[in-house]
Amino acid sequence: MMQSRELRERFLSFFEARGHERVPSDSLIPSGDPTVLFTSAGMNQFKDDFLGRRTDRQRAASCQKCLRTGDLENVGRSPSHHSFFEMLGNFSFGDYFKAEAIGWAWEFLTGTLDYGGGKKSDAAKLCLGLPAGKLWVSVYEEDDEAFQLWRALGVPEERIRRFGQQENFWPANAPKEGPNGPCGPCSEIYYDAEGKVQGPTSVEVWNLVFTQFDRQPDGRLTPLPRKNIDTGMGLERLTAVVQSLEQKRWLTDYETDLFEPIIYRIKQHFLGGGPKERDLGSVWMIADHLRAIVFLLAEKLHPSNEKQGYVLRMLIRRAHWTAGLLLHNRAPSPDTIPEREPYLADMAKAVVTTYASVYPEAKDNEKFILETIQLEEERFGETLAAGNEHITQEFERLNREKRREISGEFAFKMKDTYGYPLELLRDIASRDKFTIEESVFEKFMSQQRERSRAGSQFGGGVFVTDELQVRAAVRDVPPKEAQFVGYESLTADAVIKGLWDGKGWVAKAAAGASVGIVLDRSPFYGEAGGQIGDAGRIEGPKGRADVAQTTWADDVLIHHATVREGTLSLQEPVRASVDDERRLKVARSHTAAHMLHWALRKVLGPDAVQAGSYVEAERVRFDFSSLAGLRGEQRAQVESLVNSRIRLADEIRASQMRLEEAKRDGALALFGEKYGGTVRVVTIGDYSKELCGGTHLRHAGFVGTFLITGESSIAAGTRRIEALVGEAAAQKQQEGQRLLHDAARRLGRPAHELVAGLEELLEQLKRSERERKALQTEFAKVEAHRLVAEGRKINGVTLVTSTLKHADREQLAALADAVRSSLHTGGIVLLAASEGPNRATLVMATTNDVAGRVHAGQTLKAVSPLTQGSGGGRAEFAQAGGKDPSGIPAAMKRAEELIREALER
Repeated sequence: MMQSRELRERFLSFFEARGHERVPSDSLIPSGDPTVLFTSAGMNQFKDDFLGRRTDRQRAASCQKCLRTGDLENVGRSPSHHSFFEMLGNFSFGDYFKAEAIGWAWEFLTGTLDYGGGKKSDAAKLCLGLPAGKLWVSVYEEDDEAFQLWRALGVPEERIRRFGQQENFWPANAPKEGPNGPCGPCSEIYYDAEGKVQGPTSVEVWNLVFTQFDRQPDGRLTPLPRKNIDTGMGLERLTAVVQSLEQKRWLTDYETDLFEPIIYRIKQHFLGGGPKERDLGSVWMIADHLRAIVFLLAEKLHPSNEKQGYVLRMLIRRAHWTAGLLLHNRAPSPDTIPEREPYLADMAKAVVTTYASVYPEAKDNEKFILETIQLEEERFGETLAAGNEHITQEFERLNREKRREISGEFAFKMKDTYGYPLELLRDIASRDKFTIEESVFEKFMSQQRERSRAGSQFGGGVFVTDELQVRAAVRDVPPKEAQFVGYESLTADAVIKGLWDGKGWVAKAAAGASVGIVLDRSPFYGEAGGQIGDAGRIEGPKGRADVAQTTWADDVLIHHATVREGTLSLQEPVRASVDDERRLKVARSHTAAHMLHWALRKVLGPDAVQAGSYVEAERVRFDFSSLAGLRGEQRAQVESLVNSRIRLADEIRASQMRLEEAKRDGALALFGEKYGGTVRVVTIGDYSKELCGGTHLRHAGFVGTFLITGESSIAAGTRRIEALVGEAAAQKQQEGQRLLHDAARRLGRPAHELVAGLEELLEQLKRSERERKALQTEFAKVEAHRLVAEGRKINGVTLVTSTLKHADREQLAALADAVRSSLHTGGIVLLAASEGPNRATLVMATTNDVAGRVHAGQTLKAVSPLTQGSGGGRAEFAQAGGKDPSGIPAAMKRAEELIREALER
């Protein structure tokens, strides 16, 4: 049987033989493209080629890993819906067009050059040999050219269908509804197992998009000067078609070799090898999600509550919850969800093994993948434990009230307070025939996002880059790579090409104005790759501006500046000068960040991969992947390694080379960063080599000093190191020395005996604490005898109550325990105390034989609001606290009433 691996290779080899560059799959998280969360199609990585920004290739073919989450609810319910999938595609960037795209698609699928099969392909060994009689095609209703090309291949007219712009135009409905920009008709190839046209067994196999128009604002479709081809064919569906033909029975995607080992493992683990028919959808969903989870983790993405990390967390939780139901064969309700048992990691091994030879990154990162899945499952167990009780209570309440809708406020509370995903609550609700008031939920979420956005608003800038279409307004600015000239020089003569005043593009800016300045060339580094942008000044013949920051917008450098003197005007010659002292301090930090990355990998291993960074003047923030924090000795080792390399003053070199060559040489690439065909490689000595466009020192010795000031967790599996370099680090060390000597002086010890002195002092404190507690216990015993003697009998039970002044919760608890011990049986203790003007404490204890009649926790929970507080606990012992001591008498009175009522029942 032809395996999926052979299908993948045949496709790429077929188009390679036709002049296409074989391009590896891009990351699932698009490099440098903030417009989408995930790579959802083969064309994503070729955006620059389609837009003409990259011109060194005209043809490409790839097998792209993709992720789509738009219809997750159908995954498992349908045999052909997937979150993760592979997309085979061939692309033309202003080269060939419809005739070749249609002809080659037909040739690859059938192995012939015409419908009748009279003309055999000269590459038959690479073609699939699908029977032409089981294929039919569709074209856009107005695309006569595509129709005639299919007819020229001999495809009968009755096997060609014309569809409208909803079905056969990209983007869908673009002629009528937009968006403006590149668009075009498409032609789709279908396979039907029964040989019918638009039959019930028809499945779409290949989509050929002919990007030939540029939609104008008035709706006109004008021809593009460079016409492009963008095709996509799902490997999963193609594999099902080919393997179905060979086995002479229809297979779903989940019955192919892409899924078979994974599903076999799931069945063995959860169902003992033989699933019931009703369980198949759950098995499919787990298998699908496991593939997505493994490949996202293979790229060192971590589960989190934001963006891609949130989707990863949601996928793990959906798979875990569904797997738990299978494992325990339970009804899907909140009170029966398995809470803490992790089991997905064991299933994920089958995914790694299945794809090891095709995508080695899964095998290379297997340890990290499995550990992260297990850790996330354990965390989810805690979330379920916290939330399930509340969901059960809510369902019971709604059933009593005969209502079937869960309020949006409740759904928001579950997510906001307990981290309970809406998707999971929706699944649970739907199985118990409940719906969710999702419009109200979204309203609460929007309000929360608005509060978050307002709290993090940047107030010093004048740009909203999503709205600032720089290229459209400033047309004669050179390409991005030609604008920055600041690697070798900190000054440059330039010409002003644009002035943005925060509202629009202007011709002139006067003193006091905050403006964004666009130059034709600049020595200013624009913020990128985690490095802060340069500051400095721009001087013209009639004015001067101070630059506070430099950033990129629409591939154009924007100098955020304030005009200090005179005026600056369009097309005016200027001298741009970078603040050299600030540049040096930032370069120290960036070089130190590379050295820190090397040291972390040396101490923790290759799994410690950079997950982000921010370098500014003599300060480094460095995020890296790690499931555990640095131990004290590891932190010291990392810091020592960096400083030892600083003292060796290794040479730092920067060179340009092809991306493929750089990766072969072992250069590390920053995850999520976008790289072109040619890249800049920064090498330190013989130990550090990274792709980097930032500014660096000439020798590592100029870093001076490196000092780690903090290390913490910022997300599951992601740690953050904060460090100082250069003069800032030296000053911090000096400050530490001064504090050390001051502490030694206060202890009356030499500095080298400071630790011993502190240990002696701590031991004295411990002895004092032990003596205090012993005295407290003796006092409690004496006081207990007095209070017992004053106790009152209620239905054969002794009730002891007392209100003390200036006692804390620990003292009250000790006294309550002493009284209870003195009573032995048939006793209740109720104590209260004020710990100052704003603190009230209540403690209640019962002997074991009374706990069944009077519940201490419920009693204090009922009366604690009288002190503006809350409380609760076990039946035999409980505590409460409040902010209003004046409410103690009322609380004690009400507690006695509740106790009396309970005993008299």
